[in-house]
Amino acid sequence: MGGTKDRLLAAASELFAERGFHRTTVRDIAARARVNVAAGHYHYGSKRALYLAVLRAQFADVRATLQARGAAVPEGELRARTRVNVMLDLLIGPPPGLHGTLMHREMCDPSEALPVIVDEFILPMFGEMRAIAARLAPAVERKALERCVYSVVGQALFYRFTMPVTLRLLGVPAYPRGLARELAAHITAFSLGGMERVASHGR
Repeated sequence: MGGTKDRLLAAASELFAERGFHRTTVRDIAARARVNVAAGHYHYGSKRALYLAVLRAQFADVRATLQARGAAVPEGELRARTRVNVMLDLLIGPPPGLHGTLMHREMCDPSEALPVIVDEFILPMFGEMRAIAARLAPAVERKALERCVYSVVGQALFYRFTMPVTLRLLGVPAYPRGLARELAAHITAFSLGGMERVASHGR
């Protein structure tokens, strides 16, 4: 039975990433998992519950990746860059990660699970990033600091949401390996410069 549940989760992850929540049916998921529809209802109860299981599995993977790659990184600019690097790896790869694709789908066509995504993933991640930024720019007041964090995240999201156009501008069929690391260094340095300017205006 455990194999059936795992196959349903894997099939659902693929289909929700490919089509989004609204365009994926339980019947589609069952067919890809090679199980009957009743098995899907038995293990997860509903499409929404299965979608939340997919999302929570991805949240756990992201947290594990951040812990594995950030645990030994000292406080400061390097920790910020590492976090941005993980974000970009998930968003653009290459290839783009499942988590980034699911989030892209959700932002373009929100589902009823959006409040759960915000409460269980986005808000905690935002809080952690804000804490890192606060240590890097202690002179920046809270509202301005939060806008700085939005700007950091926005720069990373740009390369995922505009991927078809950006690839044409770069003249390549896919983002090259190593680009996420280069972009993380650029975004971090650019953002730290911006935070210094914001702090000077505050003073």
